[in-house]
Amino acid sequence: MQSDRVNRASRRAALDEPVLSVRDLTVEIATPEGAIEPVRSVSFDLKRGEAMALVGESGCGKSLTAMALMRLLPENARIRRGEVRLLGRELLSLSERDMAPVRGAGIAVIFQEPATSFNPVMTVGEQIVEMIRAHERISHAKAREEAVRWLERTGVPEPERRFSSYPHELSGGLKQRAMIAMALAAKPAVVIADEPTTALDVTVQAQILELLKSLREKEQLTLLLITHDLALLPGTVDRVALMYAGEIVESAPTDAFLRSPKHPYGAALVRAVPKCPKAGEAASGGGRPKRLHALEGTVPKVGPGYVGCAFASRCSERRPLCGTRSPELALVSDDAAAAHFVRCFASPAAARVPTIDTDLASAEHSSAPQTDVRKGSQPIFSAENLRVRVPVRGFFSRTPEKTLIEGVSFELARGETLALVGESGSGKTTSAMAALGLLPAHLSLEGTVTLEGESFAASAPRGRPFRKAVQIVFQDPFSSLDPRMTVETLLSEPFEALMPSISGAQRLARMKALLEETGLPASALKRYPHEFSGGQRQRIAIARALAAEPKVIVCDEPTSALDVSVQAQILNLLMRLKDERGLSYLLITHNFGVVAFAADRIAVMKDGRIVETGAARDVLAHPQTPYAQTLLASVPRL
Repeated sequence: MQSDRVNRASRRAALDEPVLSVRDLTVEIATPEGAIEPVRSVSFDLKRGEAMALVGESGCGKSLTAMALMRLLPENARIRRGEVRLLGRELLSLSERDMAPVRGAGIAVIFQEPATSFNPVMTVGEQIVEMIRAHERISHAKAREEAVRWLERTGVPEPERRFSSYPHELSGGLKQRAMIAMALAAKPAVVIADEPTTALDVTVQAQILELLKSLREKEQLTLLLITHDLALLPGTVDRVALMYAGEIVESAPTDAFLRSPKHPYGAALVRAVPKCPKAGEAASGGGRPKRLHALEGTVPKVGPGYVGCAFASRCSERRPLCGTRSPELALVSDDAAAAHFVRCFASPAAARVPTIDTDLASAEHSSAPQTDVRKGSQPIFSAENLRVRVPVRGFFSRTPEKTLIEGVSFELARGETLALVGESGSGKTTSAMAALGLLPAHLSLEGTVTLEGESFAASAPRGRPFRKAVQIVFQDPFSSLDPRMTVETLLSEPFEALMPSISGAQRLARMKALLEETGLPASALKRYPHEFSGGQRQRIAIARALAAEPKVIVCDEPTSALDVSVQAQILNLLMRLKDERGLSYLLITHNFGVVAFAADRIAVMKDGRIVETGAARDVLAHPQTPYAQTLLASVPRL
């Protein structure tokens, strides 16, 4: 009897011991301007079966913290001090030979983009077998059986067949499931999921999150989630650690953090998230926000010996003390079981944090119903019966062509935003490119396009008036801007191509005005794209689209690559420009929070067709088709 009690007590103690313990982790990077510390004095514990999220903007140190745990830092970076213990074993003092098996069997990573994480010339199954055999001495046949079992456990249909598939043959969701299978195949103690759903649409995102939750229960998975999407946190993680400028500035249970963040930075992030109503709720069209609570500025680069609070320059609650001393991480809750820590001199008294629901009724939001901008007005831009087909070549092909979109029709009124929504592959971008005449030459296009009352065949070449009137802002501003060109050259191109009669002096004056209008300094003209942050690059892309003085702008996922705070800045900018210039937007997105904030109408696409369309407030609150209902049910919400 005594022995049983001792055994039970020892088992409870073992469960309470952290699987991963990090203390005072500090990373230093050498730069031409001097040393910086992108990770500073980071400490946390993870117990078996626990899930914790590292959240914050790009540049806060989230991914670098994860890579430091596995000692996979860039060449110019080093761990300056700290301690990392995995199952009681100190990792930072291990030789590289001893550290190698820890990567995979000790700590495994689910990367953000599975398409670039898999070897494209090896089958998915063989890559999982490779992982298993690197950490376990078993035959190839046994490893193959184990790999198929893991594909089955992670919800990959027909695992035997998918074992022999190459990465390009799997959809984005299946690739991410296979990546999770590969990460878990070596039976790691801790799994790091680095933005695992960023590139996925809402339904696949919901499936991956549900899979991670299921694996936590079945496999006692210990998870460290890295994300900037706060809407993913409820139901996915137990605790949140908020990072800023390399430090953890707030640590709390998930519900407590989202309900009432104590640090001004956490409050600002929560308020910046656009809210999507649940089906049946009063839609946001009845009191849609005029603007989001954007957090201006960027994360500073902090070096050794930095004094003061790094967030002070962006903080509305700053006080003289903030610039002279660095605040300590202090306990601010009375409940020891739900410890809430914050690094702030103003907290908790100054951390008056209105929730998003409360903010909807504030002075920053419109209480007037959403107006119908289409009433009594002729569409400025429309497409009718667009049909796109692609030739199918191959000995086994039974049909000479495959239809990508069929019978797609939409129209835009002056000053209206129409959102095209749907899963990846539903035909959203193809429909927009067809309307703009930007499809590859091998695709056949039918249908009619009308611009300001003038109709022409969709397959007809577009002249200068059309190109001037209809512009586009792409998803990834870095790849859409030529890295060899300065901003001045990039902004000059629309003038040279579409308005050649404008003199050089007029052109320069207009470019400076465009930069000011989009919130960039005139000095940006002489700089290259790589010298700007992601949000600044997107502002440059918007300025370039505005240079031609268009009437319609196609926005193809304009905020999907951006943090929630930068997303709010860009959305506010787009809405202000829409009001000031009377622009019409065709918005392509899978972010329904963005749709609820920005769209007047919604067109839902599935399998190359529009299956539902209507006013944004009606579709969001009362979707009529099962597909639209499924999409909205999958949307992550705070």
